[in-house]
Amino acid sequence: MSSLAHASSPLGGRLLQLAGTAFCITLAAYILVPILVTLVMSFSGGQQLRFPITGWSLKWYGDFASSPQWMRALMNSLAIAAGTMVLATCTGVAAAWAFTRHRFFGAPVLYLAIVVPLFMPGVVLALGIAMTFSRVEIFGASPFGSPYLVILSHSLWAMPLVFLLMEAVFRTLDQRLVEAAFDLGARPLRVFIEVVLPSCLSGILSSALFAFVISLNEFIMALFLTDRDSQTLPVLMWLSLRSAATPQLAVASMTLTAAVLLGLALIAILTTTRLRPQAR
Repeated sequence: MSSLAHASSPLGGRLLQLAGTAFCITLAAYILVPILVTLVMSFSGGQQLRFPITGWSLKWYGDFASSPQWMRALMNSLAIAAGTMVLATCTGVAAAWAFTRHRFFGAPVLYLAIVVPLFMPGVVLALGIAMTFSRVEIFGASPFGSPYLVILSHSLWAMPLVFLLMEAVFRTLDQRLVEAAFDLGARPLRVFIEVVLPSCLSGILSSALFAFVISLNEFIMALFLTDRDSQTLPVLMWLSLRSAATPQLAVASMTLTAAVLLGLALIAILTTTRLRPQAR
């Protein structure tokens, strides 16, 4: 019986390895093929968005770069994503540090309140925010349709993610460094700035980039809460698809994809940098 188990173990291991490899290849193809098809269509010389293309041209890249409407939507997306990144990172890091260092009454309820928006459907959040702020005025101006309201809305998803990621990062922090700083008489703010932040910088930057990517990709809340001047690139892409589906839409898709891939590449680099010292 023992010899039979030893004989079948290598075969089972090889089969498992082959199955895992096949799954990874299938998953990569499922993700990459649509991106490659969109990339090819962005170089189409035709007037309609279709595949396969009939000719190659850079015409639509030039039209995209020279279009005030598309450029405004791209700038809106980048500005809103940057604002969401800053707001979600500051609040998420502060909340994660508070939950890691302190025990206080009602912590489980507050913890649930922080993370529950992450699991709420975007259409529910968007509809609730739109109905709440549609008739509200702040200093005589309505926030509805402004990028600031979109930043706050996107933070409902980005902040919980930052919070969960940073809570895990803070729990891996060597608490002896923190306690030593307190023993030397440093105040909490100085300990956080001079000890905690440098030790967790790669984790904070990775969380910030996650928040940026989430906001950049978000469509449903932006569709409900933006107007013509504040609409983001995903919203304009959806409107363009419904009206005139030209290869310019593929160019916009590749622009958005390039920004997301750049963010994910930076996250991978920061994560690798953070894990390398721990592996030594």
